[in-house]
Amino acid sequence: MRSIQALLIPALLTFTTLPALAAKWDEMDYGRFLSATFTNSEGKTTLDGKGCATNKGVAVKLGSDARAAMLFDTECVRMAGGWTGGWLKLNGVIFDGGHGPNPGPVEKADVFFQTNPGPVWSKGGDFTDPRKLPTGPGAAKVPFGPIPREWAKYRGLHLHGDHVVFEYSVGDAVLLEMPDIEKVGDAEVLTRTFYVLQNGAASNLILAETTIGVRDGVATIPAGGGSAVAIAAKDAPKGAEIVADGARAVLKLPAFAAGQSFKIAYANLSAVAKGVSAPADLREFTKGGPARWTETLATKGTVAKVADKQPYVLDTIGVPFENPWKSWMRIGALDFFADGRAAVSTWSGDVWIVSGIDEKLENVAWKRCATGLFQPLGLKIVNDEILVMGRDQITKLHDKNNDGEADWYENFNNDVQVTPGFHEFAFDLQTDLEGNLYFTKGGPVMPGGNGWGPLSDHSGCVFKVSKDGRKFEVFATGMRAPNGMGVGPNGEVSTGDNQGTWVPVDYIHFAKQGDFIGVPDLSHRVPPPTTYDPHLCWIPYNWDNSCGGHVWVTSDKWGPFQNRMLYLSYGKCTLSGVLQERVGDVPQGGLFKFPFKFDSGAMRPRFHPIDGQLYVTGLKGWQSDGAKDACFQRVRYTGETVCMPQDLHVTDRGITIGFTSPLDTASAADVENYSIEQWNYRWTQSYGSGEYKVSDPQEKGHDPVTIKSVAVSTDEKSVTLVIDGLKPVMQMKITLNIKSANGSPVPKEIAHTINVVPPDNARGKTYISAK
Repeated sequence: MRSIQALLIPALLTFTTLPALAAKWDEMDYGRFLSATFTNSEGKTTLDGKGCATNKGVAVKLGSDARAAMLFDTECVRMAGGWTGGWLKLNGVIFDGGHGPNPGPVEKADVFFQTNPGPVWSKGGDFTDPRKLPTGPGAAKVPFGPIPREWAKYRGLHLHGDHVVFEYSVGDAVLLEMPDIEKVGDAEVLTRTFYVLQNGAASNLILAETTIGVRDGVATIPAGGGSAVAIAAKDAPKGAEIVADGARAVLKLPAFAAGQSFKIAYANLSAVAKGVSAPADLREFTKGGPARWTETLATKGTVAKVADKQPYVLDTIGVPFENPWKSWMRIGALDFFADGRAAVSTWSGDVWIVSGIDEKLENVAWKRCATGLFQPLGLKIVNDEILVMGRDQITKLHDKNNDGEADWYENFNNDVQVTPGFHEFAFDLQTDLEGNLYFTKGGPVMPGGNGWGPLSDHSGCVFKVSKDGRKFEVFATGMRAPNGMGVGPNGEVSTGDNQGTWVPVDYIHFAKQGDFIGVPDLSHRVPPPTTYDPHLCWIPYNWDNSCGGHVWVTSDKWGPFQNRMLYLSYGKCTLSGVLQERVGDVPQGGLFKFPFKFDSGAMRPRFHPIDGQLYVTGLKGWQSDGAKDACFQRVRYTGETVCMPQDLHVTDRGITIGFTSPLDTASAADVENYSIEQWNYRWTQSYGSGEYKVSDPQEKGHDPVTIKSVAVSTDEKSVTLVIDGLKPVMQMKITLNIKSANGSPVPKEIAHTINVVPPDNARGKTYISAK
């Protein structure tokens, strides 16, 4: 072994408590790595700026028995730490449900090294963090997000059997790096193997940071009763050396030359002296490795029987809750390949390919495709390639050897900033007609739900990413927990929110570039706004307490709603149709509910490219009426006549509701078959809002609205409720007790919002007057 210079650093210990009994999050096989936000060995976050804490980390299992681990920081292209004694201590919201903690090194880990958050590859000899601090009230005092790409850029990771190889650039150079563990004699050695793919300028690498004494260029730690760790190099380039730089061990390197391969070893000094193996050629691990999850799981679906006059039914696709890897099946996103197969992601980090989705659902097959992703709650298939939205990045999955499993996890874009906040999820993934991608991100909600932790510049925003992944921009600001969005056929970007601070109740909002949507604390403006552009509608709390996403009907295979919008409630596990109109540039409208309930918190609706039916996934991870951990269900159009609302128009004459088929004139024209009540909310920093009378804004309650008469159109497909004195109101609920002409069911309620009351321009139309 050609050792450059050895530096002693202390082995560190951390003491925490794991659950006494095995639970779902401990039993699950997460694969060879797990992406998450991690604490350091003392349980501290990046806000403390010390040790291996990472906002976007990848924790790699080392050894066939996962007896050790290394943690890689994809933002700073930094190996953040390494330890023996096991893999991870799994706590936090997606594991044990904890509101605050994040996973970290396993209990009683022997930590060989840690590096502090920030660049560890130098630029021109400089390690100074170039990232700007966030700005505005409540901003954190540390930088977030990736370091500039011209400095260093994470490109992705290769999975090959038990080997995980990171690929990244340092300036113009491109490198591969593989963490591993080996034995030299009886001693454990943590190793980092490097391979240079592309030439580049010289750079220095921080290998470890700790409190060390420096004398005559040698760093020495008195071992006392503890252990010691040495750092050495194997086959390093000519002219490279390990030096002590203050409290850092630094590898000084000459210019990178393609084909260079070397290794860094961390162990006790005597073990290092015996030598580790020669560095491997890491290119062999970038070509696709053996399949890890070879078993395909079979499930059967349940196809609903169609009752008389029933236009829509709910079919259920079996989910493999019991599986060989004890994967916790909480499905967070869905999309389809052109051939009709589905890809679904789970909150715990998996992606599965689902085939056999046909009329009968008798032979559904599930193939585990990818693991270890960071809470992926968005997924989009573009040109039959899977893009997954995690909290850390958009990942493009590649199957290089066509064995049905991803082996190249490409960083498509990771510009979004992440804080250690437990509730700061990234939601959904949508595309527009030009191929641009959109997703949303919540604010770092405090435990208990009210207020915020330290903010980044990206807290509570809608984002737009160019179709090649190179351009990233904030599209709109001011959202609390926007679980789900949509993009319409004409590029309409819609979003919603979850009741809480500055969010009286849930809503639907059509966002424009630069829009402020509703939460001043997350507006990223000084001073914060004192008003917001109108929402399409507010949604009563008993209809929805947590949104789940929007979708537009893509064809006439799903009944009479083509190019119209649907809305999912995660909290209430329901589907609603959206009624919308515009008065000038101002949107307004409302919802009516479909008559069924999903098995779990409904999210990420998609239409199938072949059968044209609506498919919905769901999970139970935060407050929801869902009965199961997950669902995968189909809302199927039966071909029966549909009589549901499709239009709602407000004028100073009253409210006109259009239906998809003719009504029974006798019931539709009877004013006694309708009732209306209305109320307002308070837009404040309090958690949610009560319901307040329009007649007395200080009193809680609802006001009745008098309907003078009802007029039915000559085609019998719309009714006008004649009302005097209509005014803008945040919430109105119309109750209907009417029948359709052919006996098919008619929804009983419509909830909507009036932002503008325009003059009636349709007084010349002929109506059948109510008796």
